[in-house]
Amino acid sequence: MPLFRIATSLAFALAISDSHAEQLQFVTEDFPPFTYAQTSTDDDIVAGPFVEIVAAVCAKLQIDCPVQLLPWRRALALAEAGEAQGIFTVIRSPEREQAFHLTRMLVTSRYGVYARTANRFVFHHPQDLAGRTVAVYGPSGTSFVLGQHLTRVTDVQLILESDNRRLMRMLQAKRFGEQGVAVVNQDVAWHLIEHEQLTDIHEAGELQAVSYGIGLSREAVSVGEFQRFNEALEGLVGDGTVARILRSHGLEPAF
Repeated sequence: MPLFRIATSLAFALAISDSHAEQLQFVTEDFPPFTYAQTSTDDDIVAGPFVEIVAAVCAKLQIDCPVQLLPWRRALALAEAGEAQGIFTVIRSPEREQAFHLTRMLVTSRYGVYARTANRFVFHHPQDLAGRTVAVYGPSGTSFVLGQHLTRVTDVQLILESDNRRLMRMLQAKRFGEQGVAVVNQDVAWHLIEHEQLTDIHEAGELQAVSYGIGLSREAVSVGEFQRFNEALEGLVGDGTVARILRSHGLEPAF
């Protein structure tokens, strides 16, 4: 798997002492419009608002911050083990807080329920999913939240898919049955419906709001190192940089 770099941070390195240079290695996933691979004339880079935010923080700290795009399960395992120092995008949950120092949540989105247009399904509350096949990208924050909503719903066949693109294509192709539905981040779903030309899918309703931030591995990053990163991030929140980045991508700041 090639290593993708934040283009704007390649030139920065800071000596913490006279002989020690700091670097934060980040991992992320293909999760458009938040993060995605973008081909330039020279190389492939990771693009998206979270990449731009991390690049701005690292530029402010004058440190090198390479980013690797991986399947989410692998990215999460590397960051939890401390083999990568940082990861995005992450929700605030007990599992994530145990493994990571979490920044404030930076962007607000929503989880939506999607169905084939011919299905005519309308979602109002979790009980509407009873008796249906429900597909979701996971294990992930989305599948974690969905699982919480389904604790009191009977007769649901839950299917975990490893990729949102594949998930939405399978939904349109009736791979989850005539009455099958999918739970997907709303911004991701709208992006994929447009770019994958998924003309036979509609949003049936909203499950709940969700917010995403950045995590630094507790295995690899000390409290002091996290505070230094977080203070730089907070400075960029305070001067409007983070909000401008998010809004330039059509996303809603969480603050």
